[in-house]
Amino acid sequence: MENKFSRLTALITSPKSKFVIITFVVSAIGFFKSFILLKIFDFEKLGIIALSQTVTTTISLLQIGAVTGAYRLFSYKRENILKRVNAALLMFFVFLTILLCIAGVVVDFFYDTGISTSILFLLIIIGVTSLYSNWVTCKLLGTKNIFILNKAQLSSAIVSFVITFLAKWIGLPAVLAGLLIQPLIIIGVAYLIVPGLIPGISFLSFKKYILKIISLGFVPYLTTGLTLFNSQLGRWVITFSLGTVILGKTFLITLFVSLVSVFPGAVSNLFFPSIIEKYELNLKADLKATLKRQYLILGGYYLLVMLATILLANTMVRIFLPKHIESVYLIYTIFPSLLFLHLSGPAITFFNAAKKFRLILFGSLISVFTYVGLLSLYVILEKPSLGGFFIIESISAFFFFIFNSYYFNKLNKS
Repeated sequence: MENKFSRLTALITSPKSKFVIITFVVSAIGFFKSFILLKIFDFEKLGIIALSQTVTTTISLLQIGAVTGAYRLFSYKRENILKRVNAALLMFFVFLTILLCIAGVVVDFFYDTGISTSILFLLIIIGVTSLYSNWVTCKLLGTKNIFILNKAQLSSAIVSFVITFLAKWIGLPAVLAGLLIQPLIIIGVAYLIVPGLIPGISFLSFKKYILKIISLGFVPYLTTGLTLFNSQLGRWVITFSLGTVILGKTFLITLFVSLVSVFPGAVSNLFFPSIIEKYELNLKADLKATLKRQYLILGGYYLLVMLATILLANTMVRIFLPKHIESVYLIYTIFPSLLFLHLSGPAITFFNAAKKFRLILFGSLISVFTYVGLLSLYVILEKPSLGGFFIIESISAFFFFIFNSYYFNKLNKS
């Protein structure tokens, strides 16, 4: 009995468990931050904020597998290789920033974006900084510096919340400042405490390794990239077909998706290095046990989320966000999409470890083709409504899940 209690205590106080706890705390802070925005701004302003987030997310897609491939290398490669990978990624971000700034100048000169030049370039900076912060997070996880990551995430979330709270008096500039300061703090804390992660400047490393890194991560990146493509395309179609004000009505859904997705994302990040390592070392029994544990954790989590959503969502929104009560039904339409996408996570990680990149690519393409096909028919044949967009997302996610589950079970039986 005492041994079981000791093991339970060790599990709860382990860095990995603390990472999950901190992730939930950060999620709660993010929830209250978004809650403040929902209370302060009307649908038009919320639409602009949603549009800003869409632009930032679109920029994050431009990593084209560099971060994904480098994260894989950081999970099991030798230190001398990691220094070269780190230097190569730094140059990648330098060139990406230059290209985005050039693109920003061209867009600002030839097109009426509806936003000022300063905000346009601020969005570019936020997008690049957020993407680089994601890379720093991957480095901390890959090198098992989870305790440091906990500190960085918590401190950045708190400071960002305080700044965003000033939006009540300052308006949108406070929101944009909060979006920028959060990734900057993660980067600063990580490099201050673990200076060994600070990359050197080496164009030679970039030239020699970047294509190899991208080739290693490109197809796995497509899974996230193509999945994000679905949601981003939907948001752009909503903007052009229904308007920015209607896009603002999706802000409640963005809040729900962000809140619900935090735990599965944390679980995926924690299990990823372990699954890669066990596969590389040919520890088949341990690998299957780890994958099974990940499935059970995600399944149990979504059962609790489903019950909480059914029982509490309508009441909570009616009490705290009454002007958004008409958007509650959208939560039920997007929930299946979240379930199917996150339950596909263990299979995707396994395909990644086994280097079955074609399966990852085919599954993602099936999802995109289903989504684009159904979305096209919907826009052409029906009068679009918000619910229809999210139902289509859930249908495409279902096909994605079925494909991944079939081949995951097939490979595990062979």
